[in-house]
Amino acid sequence: MQEHRDDDRAGRTLSPMRYRLGFWIGPAPADAEAACAELYTRVRLAEEIWREFDRPPPPVPRIRGFVDAVLGVLPADPAESSPWKHSDVADDAMADTFTPTIRGPHRGAIAILTRLAHDHGLQAFDLAAHRLLDAAEVIEVDGGLWTDAHLGGGADQPEFFDCRGPEIARERLGLPAQDPETAEEGTDAR
Repeated sequence: MQEHRDDDRAGRTLSPMRYRLGFWIGPAPADAEAACAELYTRVRLAEEIWREFDRPPPPVPRIRGFVDAVLGVLPADPAESSPWKHSDVADDAMADTFTPTIRGPHRGAIAILTRLAHDHGLQAFDLAAHRLLDAAEVIEVDGGLWTDAHLGGGADQPEFFDCRGPEIARERLGLPAQDPETAEEGTDAR
């Protein structure tokens, strides 16, 4: 696996905005809304376990292996050249999910994450673009991995899309509907 790049191909500095991705174990979803619902169901279930036992459920071995592989290529480093928004990125792995936050839409890091997810048999979802990430969109450029796939622009909440994913997840788990006026930022998909 190649080293990540901390700029885009035009040499621009990475954006400091947050960019959310989700990875999980499971069959391939039919479409983006199904993927969003599946990711949110799994994250919500892990959060309910966390509330009940006052600690997050540990990642299952396959997710732990994926996170270890990711951090082997993209170390959790608070330096500005790191793609991670936070240095405690391993804490974003719970049960059968991993929902890291990166800086920008960092095409090199997204390509590496997508390729590693595929290698580990995981589903990969871009919450900012509200789309499944496909390993076929990962290319090698200048000795590193890159994606020219459509990426989102920072609106990483499904409410910005015509998507019922979070609502479907709450219904599946028998949780009450989330009141948009009292919703805290970051409670959906961690």
